[in-house]
Amino acid sequence: MGMVFEAEHVRLKRRVAVKVLAEHLAKDVHALARFNREAEIISQLQHPHVVQVTDFDTTEAGEPYLVMELLAGESLASRLERERCLPIAEAMRITHQVSSGLAAAHSANIVHRDLKPANIFLTLVPSQGAVVKLLDFGISKRAGAAKGLTGEYDILGTPDYMAPEQALGKTAHVDHRGDQYALAVIAYEMLAGRTPFGGDDVMEVLRQVISSEPPPIETLAPHLPEGTGAVLRRALSKSPEQRFPNITEFASALLRASGASLPPPVDGLSVVPAGAPTSAPSSEPRSRDQRVPLDRYETGLRERPASDPSAPTLYNTFSTGDLTRALDQARQAHGMGDTEAAVNNAETALLVADAMNTPEAHARVDSSALLLTAIFEARLGTLSQRLVVLAPTSNANANANARKNMRVSPEQAFLLSRVDGGVTLEETLDLSPLSRQKTLRLLVSMMRQGLIAAE
Repeated sequence: MGMVFEAEHVRLKRRVAVKVLAEHLAKDVHALARFNREAEIISQLQHPHVVQVTDFDTTEAGEPYLVMELLAGESLASRLERERCLPIAEAMRITHQVSSGLAAAHSANIVHRDLKPANIFLTLVPSQGAVVKLLDFGISKRAGAAKGLTGEYDILGTPDYMAPEQALGKTAHVDHRGDQYALAVIAYEMLAGRTPFGGDDVMEVLRQVISSEPPPIETLAPHLPEGTGAVLRRALSKSPEQRFPNITEFASALLRASGASLPPPVDGLSVVPAGAPTSAPSSEPRSRDQRVPLDRYETGLRERPASDPSAPTLYNTFSTGDLTRALDQARQAHGMGDTEAAVNNAETALLVADAMNTPEAHARVDSSALLLTAIFEARLGTLSQRLVVLAPTSNANANANARKNMRVSPEQAFLLSRVDGGVTLEETLDLSPLSRQKTLRLLVSMMRQGLIAAE
């Protein structure tokens, strides 16, 4: 189809990936349409587990290209080639993240149709393990579209991961349940070390996919908890109607059956709406079961003199466990595509780290920098999105009082002056003297305060 280059944005000095369609295909109407559709589809799927597209254009030679985020890591195919099979917890983590990205696509009536380990990229994030990014929506389709690029009996996809209806050549009729089948094959492979059907002859593989039952995974991986095989067999049903209603239900059922678990929820912190009534911090030490609302904590943080070495009791009640739980909850919400919950917990983690003010706390935040950046970027939108300062209310005095109560910091005032010129998120990050993470965090806070908005 083409080549992918590592490149650098000449002004921003940011490393990106550039996917260029092969010259001979640029003149192929169907290939060009699929390439253009990939750009359209991915740009619409603003999800942490789908690779992000930042630009689309044509070279001077007439070759279309996509500009995407540059990922560090390896494909799941490379990982499986090296390790053959994965521990249950790791396999479930990857399955869960893939299902989250696909669920976002399916909710937009987009079916991937070529899900396979080579199209699942594992980005390496310090202290967090592999974070999934879905690639290559080149042969995806919009479910229910009246007219598409795929003929009634075209076969597109990879035989080992192809649903029976796709193997029969009815590609134009493959829906979200075809992606569920492919994910079940991938989960099977991660747990058993092989796909349900295989062989060197493509037609033989297709024949097995269409008419043979997969070997019970219990015979290949007897260490799996009881019930895991039943969930996989249902998702691998020959009939789409016999599979799970949606990919989220499949992933959830597999997670329960496997006995694995996602990171635990935060049980020592609580985020409450801004402006909610709070009481003054108690002089008594906080027990592990009591919760400190985020807005009360922020008030205490602002009012504490920077030169005062003695912190109020409130600041002595946080521990490394609180910080770890907040980061875990942010990671879990981010993986589920719940942007608001992810942002809430990310901000909580940063505030707790600031309050603790220990080398260990700051080191934990630094090791989660990629996660926190991704969360704030997801909340703000695409890099090409234009930021604007919200117009004052009709009541000038009310607006002035509201702004005064918001206690705009010098850093926020600086960013407001930049945004007031009508710039994109990417340009704002480029102009800011602060770190990328801090700039994103401030912009999210300003958006919540009603100071700025994205057009």
